[in-house]
Amino acid sequence: MSAKYYGKGDHPAGFIGYRVTAVVKDKYRQRYLSTTDPRIRFQDDRCPFFKRQRLRAEILDAEWLAESALHQYHKFVTSNHSSTSPYQGTGVHGLTCRWIRDRRGEWQAGFAINLPKTKRLDSERRGFQFFSFRTRLYSEVWALCVNLWADHNDILEADRLRVLSNPPPPNQFADLRRQLNEEGADIPVEKLGPVFAEQRQKLKAYRAEKALAPVKSTNDADSKPHHDLEHEIASWFQKEVSR
Repeated sequence: MSAKYYGKGDHPAGFIGYRVTAVVKDKYRQRYLSTTDPRIRFQDDRCPFFKRQRLRAEILDAEWLAESALHQYHKFVTSNHSSTSPYQGTGVHGLTCRWIRDRRGEWQAGFAINLPKTKRLDSERRGFQFFSFRTRLYSEVWALCVNLWADHNDILEADRLRVLSNPPPPNQFADLRRQLNEEGADIPVEKLGPVFAEQRQKLKAYRAEKALAPVKSTNDADSKPHHDLEHEIASWFQKEVSR
């Protein structure tokens, strides 16, 4: 963003006045505000007409700057960064699905938060924080990471809540594992266990609740949806952990 003044002889085409330029929504903008009006006696704020043109240029520059900042923010909270690898995206910039080796050399799945330069400590060698599912459930890690990501990047509360309610599906880590293994990694299938631990708990609780529920006389039309749901959950889980 820029509001530049050209005095006499400064511009190759002889223009005198302010030139405002900006890139907004990936498009270049520019506008010229001349200060050669016959009413302008001085090329400085001694002349009210010159001052009006200067203020108009500065206001336009500020408006374009605000519009660009809003557009960049919207991209940040609604899309993956252009450099995001397949299956790593979570729908926002700076928060990705990752497989990383821990200090013991064991593969761990989790979420990584890119740290803005202003948030990095001098002692930190890498520019991101990583939280795995080794000791926390999937939804707990997601909530922790989204809240840290939002705090680090000054995210609006409405966007924080929207992202919190839209986690990537756990099977995305199975797809990412397969992609990485095709590229030369060797991530064992059993390392998917912590990713699906919460789903296993929910399935176990669902089955226990159904087993303890009193037997009711129902017709086939009433019982079929419940049977289909249980079958769908069990089939989906078995398919994902066996990839």
